Order: sequence, then C-alpha cells, then structure tokens
Amino acid sequence: MNSPKLRQPKSAKNKHQQGRLKYAIAALTIPLYTVATTTHSYAILPEKAEVYQILGNHDLSVRRGSQYGPATIGTFLQRFYDTLYLPGDGKSFAQLRFQDPSGQDMGLQIQASTKNKQLTLYYLPCTARQGDSLIIEWANQTSGKRACEEGVRVQRGVRNQSKLIDKNLSVFEPLKQLLIAQSAGSKLQYCSVVAANGRAWSAVTSTDPCEEPLQQCQTNSGKQCTAITRDEWAIRNSNLTAIIKCANNQELSENGSGSAMKDIVAKLWEQSQAQKAKFCRLHVLNNEQEEVIVVPDSPAKNLIQTRNIENGIQVDVITGSANVISSKNPQGVPLKPGQRYKYFGENQEDKVETFDKKNESIELQVYLAPERGLKLCDQEQVSGGQEGDSREIQLTANEGKINIDYEMYSVPDRLKITYEGQTLVDTDFVSGSNKISTAFKGNSGRVKVELTGNQEISSTQWKYTLYCPQ
Repeated sequence: MNSPKLRQPKSAKNKHQQGRLKYAIAALTIPLYTVATTTHSYAILPEKAEVYQILGNHDLSVRRGSQYGPATIGTFLQRFYDTLYLPGDGKSFAQLRFQDPSGQDMGLQIQASTKNKQLTLYYLPCTARQGDSLIIEWANQTSGKRACEEGVRVQRGVRNQSKLIDKNLSVFEPLKQLLIAQSAGSKLQYCSVVAANGRAWSAVTSTDPCEEPLQQCQTNSGKQCTAITRDEWAIRNSNLTAIIKCANNQELSENGSGSAMKDIVAKLWEQSQAQKAKFCRLHVLNNEQEEVIVVPDSPAKNLIQTRNIENGIQVDVITGSANVISSKNPQGVPLKPGQRYKYFGENQEDKVETFDKKNESIELQVYLAPERGLKLCDQEQVSGGQEGDSREIQLTANEGKINIDYEMYSVPDRLKITYEGQTLVDTDFVSGSNKISTAFKGNSGRVKVELTGNQEISSTQWKYTLYCPQ
C-alpha cells in the first residue's frame, strides 16, 4: 500500500515565521465572493452533546462558564466550550452523541477514554484534549450534513499533576485557575460561515464570532447559511498556524503569533477572495503542542481511533477514510482503512504505516460491544433463578483485577468466570453474598460468566454485578 507524501519537519528559521500585515478592524467579516456551479455538502456545528455512557471511574465533571458540577449519564454539553472532564485516576470511558437544536441525532459519536494520570477534556463543539484515546464515528451521510464534518481537533494531553476532580466537588481550585487563564481577554474566537452557493464569511472576535458572519450571509445570500467551524486561540501563544481550506483543494496557510494571528487571517481571507475560492473554512492550530484535525473523507461510515504516543498523536482508520490536517501538513494526509498516521510535531518526521485491523484495541472493543450484542462491565447487573445464565461480558482492559459482587440468598447456586480458557472463579454451590476480586492478564477483553441455578430447589434466586477492572 502506497503511503501519502508527507511534508518534512520545518527548520527553526521557518518555524516562527509570522505575518505582520495590520488591519484596523474590530471584528473581521470578509465575504468570499464566488460563483457556484455545483452543489457541495457541508456540516453544521452540533448544538449539544449528550453523555450517554460512562464506564470505569464515574467521577466526571462538566464546566459551564465559571460553574462546575458532576457529569452523569444524560448530562448535556450545550454551549460553546462547555467542557467535559474525565478524571486521570484509574481508567474511565465516556461516550458522547451529538444533536442539532431540535434534538435530532447528527451522525457523530465519540468515545473518550483516559488512564495513567492523564486528564481528558472535551470542548463543545469539536475539540478534544485526549488523556489516552478517542474513538470517533461519523455515520453514513444520509442527510448530507454530519456534526463536526470539517474535523475534530485532537490535542495530545499532558500528564495530570494534581487531582482536579473530586466526587464531592470540593477540589475545584485548579480548575478555577485554569478558567482564569482562559478568560475572554486572553483568547480570540473564530467562526466560518458558508452559504449554499459557496460564498463564505469569517469572523474573529472576543465574543460570539458566528453572530456577525451569519447576519452578513443572510443579508447577502439568503437564509441557507451555516456555521461550519468554530474554535479559539490564545493571544499569548507564540507559534500558531492559520489554515484556510476551500473547495477544489485550494488551501492557504501561514504561521504567526497569537497577537498577530487576527491580521494574518484577514490577509489570507483577502487572498482567498482574489482567487475566487468557495466553500472556505478557517482553522487555527497551536504549534506549541501536538494537535491535528481529523476530517472524515467518505460519505459512508467513518470509524477512526486516535491515541497519544510518545511526542505525538496516532490516527488509525478502521472504516471509511480520513484526512488529517496539521500545521506541518495543512493540505492534509489522506488515510485509507488499515492505515496508521503517526504525527510527531514540527521537528520530527511523521510516519504512515499499515496495521492489522483484526488486532482490535480495548477501546475499540468497548465501543463496538453493544453492536456485537455483548454486555459491558459495570452495567451488567444480572439476576435470575433455576434456569441460570451464561454470557460474555466486555471489559475495559485486558489485565488488572476483576471485581464481582454476588447474592445467592438462602439456596446455593454456582458462579464461574472463565478468561481465555482459564477458570478465574468457581464458587461451587454456595449461598449468601460475597465480593470477589481476581487478577487476570491476557490478550482478550472479554470474560465468560456462568451462573448455574440450583436444580433441586425451584424457588432459588440469585444476582450478581461485574465491575470494570481498574
């Protein structure tokens, strides 16, 4: 399989190149005048994201402005930059599904996981700082619009030095300090808006960046106006890259500091206007940390896994195809199923290689378990009687300790747990309740649990819960 051509690492001289053209504007709103002869599918930004599954450590939290609270199943992120925090203590999984203002599903699901003291944060609408791994799935493009279809921005997380999240919400001072550092005065937000005919607007402001370009679009092009990218950058950053990507593979990019970036964006949009570019969208990336934008590149289902690796980010395409945009490769690196891209920042050469899709990661096994008819640990609270029960349960790791609580009441029943052909637990026929912990290690993330009901006493009852390993 041929590998895409990758751009080589930038030299130190070019690394900090900055555009210095100044514009006396308070908010940038430059239309791109275009003539559209063909239709073009584009995505809208999700209005909200629902936490619909949590596994492992349940001490999740959500930040809304300056307010913090617990995040549970059914919690919504529903404003720009509402933030979901996954704790770095133990192994945690959270799954999000994205909706439009009317609550309709937008064909995007994300599973975030964290481990090894690395905090995971998801910022609405389309940005994640991963503590370990993300599973990103875009469904079939049946409606022509999918959430975050212009890309999910993935940042490599850093090791968590302090315990930020506490179950009783008493340890939030570090988060408050983080909020102060992210105050409006230290950041600028940007938004890209397109009309159905391909004409586009962008704005850079310290408040809502989509309001003015949407008004401009509606005034000049009618009501079919859609915000397709929205994010922010810190003014204090010294090395950013602005990327404007348009239809027909037109692309402009330039490096600069956070304080100069607004002027750089203005210049690039003017250049796009001169080139009569259409369906343009703006991204700004931070070169001071490893981050990429993962874009689905197929109207069919796209299933992608990203993972932190040493000094970089790994992107695996499992189903569909993807284009991975970075400051090093603003044109994007195209990937097919079974291809793996290792991004290492500006000063190290990237790699594209193949991987065996049959060797599934634990994260992918967890994500696909419901589709395969498998039950998940933590959620598996089974009860029954004389008929007994036998089932496979998906774990969140392939090593650690399995904890199981059971209640056999007064009539003896038998519980047996098998892993990769090895018996981990066999209670024989016992009555009463107990909590069992047993170590395991192997390649699989599944265990088989068999409960044999007492065949001599028809009134027997039992129940058990198997917890995710930590």
